[in-house]
Amino acid sequence: MSKFFEKVVRPTLFRMDAERAHELGIKALELGLVNSRRLSDQEKSFISEAFGPIRRFGLEFKNPLGIAAGFDKNAIVVNQLAALGFGFVEVGTVTFKPQPGNPKPRLFRLPNDRALVNRLGFNNDGAEKIAERLAGLKKTCIVGVNIGRNKGVDNKDAIENYLQTFEIVHPIADYIAVNVSSPNTPNLRQLQSAENLESLLASIQKRNVELGAKPLLVKISPDVDRASIESTIDVCLQANVGAVIATNTTVSREGLLTHSERRL
Repeated sequence: MSKFFEKVVRPTLFRMDAERAHELGIKALELGLVNSRRLSDQEKSFISEAFGPIRRFGLEFKNPLGIAAGFDKNAIVVNQLAALGFGFVEVGTVTFKPQPGNPKPRLFRLPNDRALVNRLGFNNDGAEKIAERLAGLKKTCIVGVNIGRNKGVDNKDAIENYLQTFEIVHPIADYIAVNVSSPNTPNLRQLQSAENLESLLASIQKRNVELGAKPLLVKISPDVDRASIESTIDVCLQANVGAVIATNTTVSREGLLTHSERRL
């Protein structure tokens, strides 16, 4: 399988725009063109049994290997990813209202670094549609929902915007991750400051308790100094946050091997 991927699949996908290749991958999973039956016994064993099951913030994960938010933004292929052996899938980032994200092109390959530059900007179908999709799914792994602020919402109104999304996804999420660290939504990272984050988390946790508390996680930025990290952790501890997700997309371009004529 790995030889076929390297010789046929990868070169074909690399002839496409990066976002188009991603969409094609989602569609292949959705149609069942990629499934666990195509994996070798060795690959299945590694994926499904890596490190064994673990328990974190009250949830039992069949293994610690999961899909981070950003791959299956709209909860299209949750069970298909679980069938490949992943112990959890985090969908989103989900916003209250659907939004198209940033103008294309917005996903750029860095081949020599085996990486991508991501400027998607919370493109998603919106909280109601995604929650409806998950509600109709018999989940086969832990499913987290990553929530964020709509692009057109000012930070002074961010708490209400987050709460609207939180209330919709709460019934169908095993855990909820609060995204205050994407660089692709204007001024979103200001919400990671201690004062703003404290207000946001206090409001969300208050509603969380009222609805029947579920694990709340916070996704932080890699582009902060140690003092900022420590203040963020202090706020998270005070808010009884279950875990911190480290980290979101960086805006740093230091040490890259891939060079381009245009600025990424």
